[in-house]
Amino acid sequence: MSWKKEDSLCFNLGVAMRRISRIYAEGLSPYEVTPPQLFMLSCLECRDGQKPSELAEQVHLDASSMTGLLDRTEKANLIRRIRDPDDRRALRIYLTPQGEETVAKLRPVVEQLQQKVHELFFAESSEQQIADFLQILRNAGIGCERPNEA
Repeated sequence: MSWKKEDSLCFNLGVAMRRISRIYAEGLSPYEVTPPQLFMLSCLECRDGQKPSELAEQVHLDASSMTGLLDRTEKANLIRRIRDPDDRRALRIYLTPQGEETVAKLRPVVEQLQQKVHELFFAESSEQQIADFLQILRNAGIGCERPNEA
């Protein structure tokens, strides 16, 4: 096995992730939304009223990171926390009207950002290669969540 960084999956994925994150951060900054906020808002658009733990699982954040993300997003008036009527110890997270409006505004922006990423990273790749690569990444994410087998 090669020890050269150019041959390392970790190194190459890290470089790609940082470049893609920068593209998204720059594209979203005029809307005062960060990529993690975008992903959380997207989850709420699909199913509003989720518990913080459900959102954390979907966006792959630990509890303390999720709390900070919720705090910043609530301060921006994009979400609101409401006590669960069935369990007063629990919270539910809802999009505010401003949050719904922001999600609607971001749809075409995200499509443009996705297109830009595809052009920069997959210019020499076929649609099938792109689909295969994304499937490999999804499978790797699922595989990382499985407990280690001895």
